Amino acid sequence: MSIDKVLKFFQPKDKTFYPLFGKAADNIVHISNLLLHCVKESDTDKREAIIKEIEHAEHIGDEITHEIMNNLNTVFITPFDREDIHYLASTIDDVADHVKDAALRIKLYKPNNVPSAVIKMAELISEGAVKVKAAIEELRDMRNIEKLRKMIIEINNVENQSDAIFELALTDLFANEKDPIEIIKIKDIIAKMESASDRCEDIANVIESIIVKTT
Repeated sequence: MSIDKVLKFFQPKDKTFYPLFGKAADNIVHISNLLLHCVKESDTDKREAIIKEIEHAEHIGDEITHEIMNNLNTVFITPFDREDIHYLASTIDDVADHVKDAALRIKLYKPNNVPSAVIKMAELISEGAVKVKAAIEELRDMRNIEKLRKMIIEINNVENQSDAIFELALTDLFANEKDPIEIIKIKDIIAKMESASDRCEDIANVIESIIVKTT
């Protein structure tokens, strides 16, 4: 066993970063659920009210990320590599950013209708966020590495489904939508949603990196 692994057992229990990661994960679950409600809502006023909630949730995410970065500069002992803490915090924050961007495009463009593929992509973002939250909770103790690795695979599978829906959505859009302006609107919205899904996969990748370095 390496000296790093031996020393790990003598490190004090982290009371700084894991609680903050937990809050950040809760926030992307919340903001993803809001996006799902947003794309399902047909009433413009109600939709815009949901988008305001999304913007507020994104600001909360920014505050959590800022707190993590501040602690990264002041805390002497960290639960894993500082680089991975920075990357994990940044990628979680990116999910919220892309969700907000997708919602703002819906507000700006006011599409005539929301294709079913957009709703499905929102469902997958929400599902991915829930799985990310579970993986981050499991990361705290890392008592069951195989379980954590299965969670990583599940996150990746959700992202693969999102990729497939994205491609089908584009195919359907260009085949059936006659209004070029509507094509531009929907394409931009689903591209931002796909970016949110991609960031969930990035979170899975950094968790996998943490596992490799600490086991």
